[in-house]
Amino acid sequence: MTKLKLKEIREQANLTQKELTEKLNLHPMTYNNYEKNRCEPNIDLLVKLADFYGVSLDYLCDHKTQNTNDIGYLTKNQKQLLELIQELNEINTIKAISYISGLIAGQ
Repeated sequence: MTKLKLKEIREQANLTQKELTEKLNLHPMTYNNYEKNRCEPNIDLLVKLADFYGVSLDYLCDHKTQNTNDIGYLTKNQKQLLELIQELNEINTIKAISYISGLIAGQ
């Protein structure tokens, strides 16, 4: 069974289960079972949840893909920065993009 980030992302959005299930017209007990990994939502619901939170399905399903892009040309510090960015959740990634954009604009 896939470990979904449903509880984590719901709490980051400051929503209760009741609020979320009302917004998305879901049965509360069924959704509770999804959060507790007792059963898995179908792909249509996963897409609906990913769209609702503004995240990818990979993020929602806590799936890490192997990056096959060549990054050999990057400096040691740039590689370290990429490694750190990969550890951020979606909300903090957005904050980091904003911060880095500000640094670049100020150069």
